[in-house]
Amino acid sequence: MMLNWEKEIKNIDPDIKFRVNGGWLKTIEKLDKTVKNGYSLIGDFLKSGDFDVEYSDGLYLDCNKEGKKKSQQDFRLFRLKDGKLRLLDMIIDGDPSWAVEFWDTIEEELKNF
Repeated sequence: MMLNWEKEIKNIDPDIKFRVNGGWLKTIEKLDKTVKNGYSLIGDFLKSGDFDVEYSDGLYLDCNKEGKKKSQQDFRLFRLKDGKLRLLDMIIDGDPSWAVEFWDTIEEELKNF
């Protein structure tokens, strides 16, 4: 499915300051619970921004650095299915073990793919 990631995110959260201080997007294909940080979320990094890109159904993790301090990272977990992007969970200004908070949701969602 062709999506403009920035426009889709702003449709879900109109107040987001998209990629003001950087960020990234990746797929989530499986978990590695031997680590307790972002490396536990296994997937590929993708291009995202204010342009159209082909995305497949699946789970996506968006890291947006929108805060006043450059080190603030906000994480949003999305599901793309049948052309619809849905926000599943989010963490604003995550601490070093932020990824663990997504594990239960990711495990449940991965069963659907």
